[in-house]
Amino acid sequence: METTFPKILFYRAHAHPGRMAYVFNDQAFTYQMYFEKSLEASRYLKSLGLKKGDRFGILDFNNPSVIHLISGAMLLGIIPVCLNWRAMPDDLLFVTNDAGIDYIFFGSSFKKLIDATPFPQNIHNIEIEKLFVENNQSIINHSDEIEISEDDICTLLYTSGTTGNPKGVMLTYKNLYSCYLLCALDTPSFGPDTRNLVCGPMYSIFGYGAFFAGIYAGCTNVLLWMFDAEGVCKNIMQHKVSNALLIPAMFPLILGMEGVESMDFSSLRHIQYGGSPVSGKMLLRMKNIFHCYFTQVYGLTESGGVGTALRYDDHEMFLKTSDQETNNRLLSAGKCALGIEVSILNSEFNDDYGFETGEILIRGENIAKGYWNMPELTTETFDKDGWLHTGDIGYIDADGYLFLVDRLNDKIVCKGVNIYPAEIEKVLIHFPGFKDVAVIAVPDEKAGEAVCAIAVCDKENISLTDLQKWCEGKMAYHKIPKHLEKVDALPRNPTGKILRRVLREPFWKKESRNIKG
Repeated sequence: METTFPKILFYRAHAHPGRMAYVFNDQAFTYQMYFEKSLEASRYLKSLGLKKGDRFGILDFNNPSVIHLISGAMLLGIIPVCLNWRAMPDDLLFVTNDAGIDYIFFGSSFKKLIDATPFPQNIHNIEIEKLFVENNQSIINHSDEIEISEDDICTLLYTSGTTGNPKGVMLTYKNLYSCYLLCALDTPSFGPDTRNLVCGPMYSIFGYGAFFAGIYAGCTNVLLWMFDAEGVCKNIMQHKVSNALLIPAMFPLILGMEGVESMDFSSLRHIQYGGSPVSGKMLLRMKNIFHCYFTQVYGLTESGGVGTALRYDDHEMFLKTSDQETNNRLLSAGKCALGIEVSILNSEFNDDYGFETGEILIRGENIAKGYWNMPELTTETFDKDGWLHTGDIGYIDADGYLFLVDRLNDKIVCKGVNIYPAEIEKVLIHFPGFKDVAVIAVPDEKAGEAVCAIAVCDKENISLTDLQKWCEGKMAYHKIPKHLEKVDALPRNPTGKILRRVLREPFWKKESRNIKG
């Protein structure tokens, strides 16, 4: 079984050269065209002196030039590093130095960011828009066949860096294949006839994994330059999208589109989502608009974006029942994918759930090779038995469903008792007048740490007393918020996760203890 990208792309280009590999706006690329453009990019990269194992940077929104540079690199075993286009100059400089990058290809939209970053003199910055115009011919012959193993690194994906500097996750060709395999095994109708919406950035597994899973499947990717609700709806209708990968933070934006109820989404068969669970109420609203299946996937960048899945038939069953216990399964992360193991490491965690609660471990061929230039953290996170220590806290119920409680470093220690914010947030989101809410720890002289709710409200006169009275009987007394702060919006990273570190900073900046989020 071939699992490396060069072999698969070569097969696709020769088995069905006329099939569309991807479309972008009004541009369409067959598999033969895509292969030829990728070869052209690989020749150019080789002409720069780049070879297998070398790294280079890409800073741009999704577009064909980005896709061809990434793909051309992977044909030679060169490692593309897609840079976060939300980054500040210091972040950009760190990643560039850490990855050992000598060439950065950037879109014209990011020229000011490039100019504002004090790169060393050895780094060459090249504007992408000019690249394929000036170098549209073969620069050298590409007769050398590069031997690429499934264990070779295909890309470095730098995590969003909610704590300290970003970490470069070393994903292999085998990891990329595992990402595709879960889609093929557990996504309805994910195959050669699929039209697959890709709206995530290439610097995250959300975009990178979705695009290349589609290529491995031989389907047609519908590529968006970035997410916007109007673009998603327009492309689903225009290109007859049948499968879409979204994150829950996108759901309200799509549902808030004017006239969305009357749009024709009849081509859509399935929506895959991940990053956080979604309430039954929200899923029913989505289902009433799109009339399709849903699958939730839980995974990290370090696990190739996959691990467990709350499958489409689970959603169908749980959405139909009024039984609260069964409906709560919609808040689970589902069950293990084929060939992937999940275990719970219990040490000092309080077990308030009736099941063993602890750190979630994942093992399988989807697990990354480690962190670039971080041997100690790699040893700590990826243990000798092959387990990835996720830093997520959770438990597995009697039927094998995984429930996430929170991040390990998000826990609140109140009078020596561990409290997990996500457990409280699941209740508070139903408080009348709350549109969005996050729970963090704030300093408390008596208890050490106290529970603070930070909420986006649609009513002005909500008080802490009102909230506390409403919470009585819905959660243990020590979990009821002792503070309430109101904000216009909650800070989130590109994948929709709440940046608790940002929320904590004002409360902890005068404290000697360094709270990490």
